Amino acid sequence: MSTNKGPSLPLPKNKQELEQVLLAMLDPDNNRRQAAANCLEAFFKVPACVQAMMQQMSDSNEPTARQMAAVLLRKKLSALLWRQNEKHWSTVQETLLRRLVAENVWPVQKAVAALACRVAKLSVPDGRWPQLVPFLTSLIQKPNEKMRTVGMLLFRAMGENLGQTMVQSINVFAQVVSAGLKDPSVRVRAEAFRAMEGVVCYLDTKEQVTTYQKLIPLAVNSAQQIFKKGNVEEANPALELFNHLADSPVPVLEPYLVPLVKFLLEVSVKADNLAIADTAMRFVQSVVEAKPQRIVRAQLVPDVLKVAFSFLVKPDDNPFLVDENTPQKTGVAMIAAMVESIPYKHLYRPCLQTSVKLIKGQSPHQRRAGLAIIAAIAEGFSLLLRECLPQLLDASLGLLRDNHPMVRVAACVCLLQLCDHIQPDIRNHHERLIKAMVQTLDRQGEHPMVRVRMTSALCAFVESLDKEVAQQYVKPLMTKFGQMVNGRDMEMRKMAVGGIQAVAIAAEEKFLPYLNDAMRAMVFFMSQTQDEMLELRAAATDCVGCIAAAVGANAFGPMVARVLTLADQNFKLNFYALNESTFRLYANLANCLGPKFAQILPKVHGYAIKSLESMDGVEIRAPSNDMSAFHREDAFENEDDLLRQMEYSIRSGAVDEKAAAIQAIASFAEFTGSGFLPFMPKTIEICKDCLEYPHEWVRHGVAAVLHELIKSAHKLFPNKGGQMQQGAKAIVGGALPLVLEMMKLEPDKQCCAEAAEAATCAVKNFGMPALQAAGGAFAEVLDILLQEKGPCQAYHGSEEDEKDEADHDEVLIDRVTDLLSAIAKASGPGFEPLFRRVTPHLLKFNQPHRAAPDRVMAIGTLGDIVEEMGPRVKPYLKDLFPVVIKALTDQECGVRRNAAYTVGVFAIHGKEAARPYAKPAITALSRLLELRAEHKGDDGYEACRDNACSAISKLMGQDVSLAREPKVVNLFMTGLPLLNDQEEAKEVYPRMAQLLRQGGEAMKAHHPHALFICARVFMTPDVSEDVKRGLVPIAKTLAAQIGKPGVSSVMNKLTESERATLAKVLG
Repeated sequence: MSTNKGPSLPLPKNKQELEQVLLAMLDPDNNRRQAAANCLEAFFKVPACVQAMMQQMSDSNEPTARQMAAVLLRKKLSALLWRQNEKHWSTVQETLLRRLVAENVWPVQKAVAALACRVAKLSVPDGRWPQLVPFLTSLIQKPNEKMRTVGMLLFRAMGENLGQTMVQSINVFAQVVSAGLKDPSVRVRAEAFRAMEGVVCYLDTKEQVTTYQKLIPLAVNSAQQIFKKGNVEEANPALELFNHLADSPVPVLEPYLVPLVKFLLEVSVKADNLAIADTAMRFVQSVVEAKPQRIVRAQLVPDVLKVAFSFLVKPDDNPFLVDENTPQKTGVAMIAAMVESIPYKHLYRPCLQTSVKLIKGQSPHQRRAGLAIIAAIAEGFSLLLRECLPQLLDASLGLLRDNHPMVRVAACVCLLQLCDHIQPDIRNHHERLIKAMVQTLDRQGEHPMVRVRMTSALCAFVESLDKEVAQQYVKPLMTKFGQMVNGRDMEMRKMAVGGIQAVAIAAEEKFLPYLNDAMRAMVFFMSQTQDEMLELRAAATDCVGCIAAAVGANAFGPMVARVLTLADQNFKLNFYALNESTFRLYANLANCLGPKFAQILPKVHGYAIKSLESMDGVEIRAPSNDMSAFHREDAFENEDDLLRQMEYSIRSGAVDEKAAAIQAIASFAEFTGSGFLPFMPKTIEICKDCLEYPHEWVRHGVAAVLHELIKSAHKLFPNKGGQMQQGAKAIVGGALPLVLEMMKLEPDKQCCAEAAEAATCAVKNFGMPALQAAGGAFAEVLDILLQEKGPCQAYHGSEEDEKDEADHDEVLIDRVTDLLSAIAKASGPGFEPLFRRVTPHLLKFNQPHRAAPDRVMAIGTLGDIVEEMGPRVKPYLKDLFPVVIKALTDQECGVRRNAAYTVGVFAIHGKEAARPYAKPAITALSRLLELRAEHKGDDGYEACRDNACSAISKLMGQDVSLAREPKVVNLFMTGLPLLNDQEEAKEVYPRMAQLLRQGGEAMKAHHPHALFICARVFMTPDVSEDVKRGLVPIAKTLAAQIGKPGVSSVMNKLTESERATLAKVLG
């Protein structure tokens, strides 16, 4: 209700006058309506207004007046006004209950129910309306459908606004909702579904969750009944409920996920309404993302894929609408979610086979679907798709000539995804790709969307090319993009600007001949202020930045002043995309100008800070739904209620701008050196403020900035005498705690991984001083992340082993173990307390059911950290050595290789503590020396063999008795020469020399082979000269011992260059 000052009607003195004022609120005359609003504003300052409004709501003959009285009283009924009318509470409550039954006009009845909810909010928590719940229970049992609907609606509203009170009587809630779910009226059932949705966030105790869970089968059954009757759209409240419960942190759906997935897959297939089908698919997708192994174990992967594929082949009215939801978008989103969450062995083959089949289909919808599948799996299965890349390119390029433009668009999108993700392999096909792409753009009468998508693919591909390859295409591409940039089509001009940008990035200094012409066009675009030109202006701003970074400061220097003037003007045009591109321009100029950019840092750093501090684009609001009238500014009696109801709404443009701003600050720190020092305190402050920004893109930038600050601290203030300088202390002391906090609390896995990289950088660059400055924070963070209990590793399954078949966490856990290794290296023997704490968590990754890369990582990291910790590993060998010996028999070659390396580390640092495990270790290592024919030339298998040989050498070095056992010596010699991992040369060849000098019958038989090994080592470039020099006298001695016939026999096994080298050594 407006509070504008102006004419006002006289304050009503009786119910007739008040009725007329209420009716005037809907008068078509603006002045009269404003006068009525001003009158009521004054009227509501009188405590007696409550009784007067209740009388109107109850007795007026005008439905409009009754409704207006209820609506206005609900809006104005503050806690203060309610307390002022304490003596009338019971009267108000009785009137409301009576009116709910007596009112026969539905809009008025809903307004009365909303007012009753407000009164309940003020009364029920204090136990001052005990009649309400029994009344609602009786109302829901009335034969009249409207009565039951109102009762359930009010019950639902109470759940949303009085959730904590409602769940305290969870049995009553369950009884009422159960009746509502069984009600013959779809409207009543809809309110029952919404009641369940509103109260779930308040569930706290196990008893409450258990009681609530008993409602789930009833809700599913109710939804199925509605669906079977053909009332698909009327089942939407149930679908919204299921989606809400799937996202809820309270795991109420846990026992019912599989039947629900099956049901909603059926809904998605049979629903004619795309919105309903999409809602059903969103539930299935959320389960796929959160509980992938539940889908796998229930053998639902084929069913989900089948439905996703069916969405891809559905016809749509307009396949070229970019912003509209389509069946194809729903199907692609599902496949992408599955690729992200479900192990590839369940998906790759069916996806590829279906794609091949559909690409050959008769229908254009089938061919489009086949291409869409490839596009959807390109990122997740990039390594696997490399094997069939030529065939994929044949299909995609072939369909660029399809008769149907929607298929050609799909082919362009598919090529874009392949260009982005199948790197670097796709670069080898540059000739046929660029030729086909340019031909498509040149095709007369081509559909505009095909041209747009093809330009995107061409830009992505050109930008990825090596400079040498890109140079041969600069002239034809610049000619093509020059024609496009001067055309009339605005979208194509924008794409052409992107093309020029891609060429500049790829060609670097070879772009110089085109610099002036390109900049002339870009400056023209950057000077346009018309609304319809702002997107093009933003694209040109981006392009200019990339050109600057490509051609360097000498060539671009004369243009900087003009560009900066235009960039300043960008911020005055209030266009998010333009602000975003301006920050990227500044980042590229910092790259181009280096320390010289510091001259303009005060201004541009200020722009970035202002953007990050602004709340522009962020709206905090109560949930939007059709009960929004029940919420008001003073409706939240405590902070918990407020937080439960709060939602963030962030304009994507504002997010993009802020993300670009924070990334620009990272570039300023990276490229301006000491010039950035004055801005570091404010930068650390803004990073702290942005740690909890609602969108992860901004937090990605925070991690990047903190990483750059730590690197800058090392460049400017490296350690002196093993101690951190004061300048470094100030920077690292501000940045490192934020990095560790981010690792501990960050909900986004990629952000957490970037923070882990920053922490690793701090440890590598500053060593123990960085660890000491952080106190126990490193240990705490590693403890959390290695147990996979971080917020970004959140898992809500009922069984821990649902992770059994999960793919390796390539994003985060490898960064965590990198940090662990860095701490071990910095700490040396002092790492032992942390080793004791985290090793059990690390070894969980080596369990047989974990993914092979997990096991590789676990054993390799164990070897790395023991190598740094040294002899203090001895007390732990009784537990660790058997684990590593078992790993020597793992099915995965990488695990066996790392286990062999770790056996050697244990031998060196364990010394006498390692001896009891030597023989079983050698027995297991012996199998690794047997290189099958099919594994020859395989780097992994050959390196595994080399590590096994080195491990045997180290075991012999710690136990002299082993060096006297012919069996062990024979094994060792069969593992030489090294085939791949020449890092082990410094261990194995001096050991061989030692064994030869010691003599003995066991070594005599190996003399010819030992000479052969020496000859091979002399010609191996990766072996150090010291090792080679150490073998020269050995080779001479061996030649003397085996004589000329023996030497001649060895020579026959060598290459010509090896023979010449050996002959030179022997003289």
